[in-house]
Amino acid sequence: MSFLKTTCAVAATLACTAGAHAATITVSTFDAGSYNSSFGAGGNVGEDFETLGNTMSEGEVGASLSTAVGTFESLGGEGSGGSVIGDGTELALRDGSVYGRTNTVPQGGTWFLDSNDTWGMKWTVDIGGLFDKLSFVLNDGSDQGAFLRITAGGDSKELRTGGKLPNGNARTVVIDFGQNVSTAEIILGNYTTSGGERFKLNDGFSIDGIDVAAVPLPASVLLLGAAMGGLGWAGRRKTSRKA
Repeated sequence: MSFLKTTCAVAATLACTAGAHAATITVSTFDAGSYNSSFGAGGNVGEDFETLGNTMSEGEVGASLSTAVGTFESLGGEGSGGSVIGDGTELALRDGSVYGRTNTVPQGGTWFLDSNDTWGMKWTVDIGGLFDKLSFVLNDGSDQGAFLRITAGGDSKELRTGGKLPNGNARTVVIDFGQNVSTAEIILGNYTTSGGERFKLNDGFSIDGIDVAAVPLPASVLLLGAAMGGLGWAGRRKTSRKA
């Protein structure tokens, strides 16, 4: 096993055995200036869909979309609203403005990931290392009657608690996992009722400006990884001598 693989394996093991902590989800009104100024700072891993959009062009993304911050896939359902692109069964990369959904990060950008009027999206977070917190921008959620619910790490939060939200509303979502993790699953689902389990179609929303707080490997893990790598090298040298 290479030094890098050894170190990552050790780090992942330590993260998984650190003890279970429920995540904390907070939702606030999006502040474009402050969010954009801090996006990608401090070694965080960001995804603003600009490169993906320019590479793949506008349209449905297939069964799943691989990004710098993990993979996205639709929860299912077939959208039939006026904003649907393609056959309405997959998530879509969109350019410009679509019924209240628009780019939020970076300022001056154009691309975002759209639910395409499906039930919502599942995001498997993976940056190839440890992280403890992330943030993103939700745009245009819960303006057509759906209750958009965010679920992650044992916590859940609905975007609205009362009536429908305004068209084009933008919210900043922060998820603090309370510990270092190597992967996480986040569900963004549209439901017919608050706290219900039935999905609702045709209340599209978008996600943009994903910022994942990467955690540097501690010195103790690096030393342990180096020691394990050294043992592996010594074992291979011994084997080659016998040969």
